[in-house]
Formats: sequence, C-alpha cells, structure tokens
Amino acid sequence: MKSIRQGKNPVEHRLDLHGLTVDQARKELLAFLSECEMAGLRHGIIVHGKGYRSKDKPVIKPMVNRWLRQTENVLAFHTAQAKDGGGGAVYILLKKASAE
Repeated sequence: MKSIRQGKNPVEHRLDLHGLTVDQARKELLAFLSECEMAGLRHGIIVHGKGYRSKDKPVIKPMVNRWLRQTENVLAFHTAQAKDGGGGAVYILLKKASAE
C-alpha cells in the first residue's frame, strides 16, 4: 500500500475523464478496467480532474471514488502525487488476473 500511496508503481495504463458526463465517465471507467484486466495490467492512473469547471462542487471525482469501491477487481486506490495530477487523479491497484 505504501508504494501506491507514494506513486512508486509504474503506470501501465492511463484514463483521462476530463470533459465527460457522469454516464460517459462511468462507461469509460468500466471499459478501462476491463482493458486492464484483459491485458493483465495491475497499475493504472485515472485522471478525473478537480472539478474547477463544475457549477457547485466536483461531480466526477466523488463518483470515481464510489465506482472504484464497488469494483471487485480493484484492490486499492489512492490520490496521485502532485507530479501525476494530485487531487485530480487517482492511482489504482488491480487484482492479479486469475489463471484459469
């Protein structure tokens, strides 16, 4: 967990959700997680933005948090380091692909 928090894991796949609606962001996130699983990737980053263009408060950021908590193959996630987007991005750690 310490390595994900410190951003020391190599980012194997990246998703940028800037400018998307909530529905579009959810679809993109699910597709991203599926791509990672199929390719056997475990470390990724999701850039959701900080919500500066939202009317009242961030919209996508809290939804990404909720969706990742509900996703079975996500082991952990943490706010990215400043060099990778800080509060506008999140590192993810996925479960190892099951050998069937």
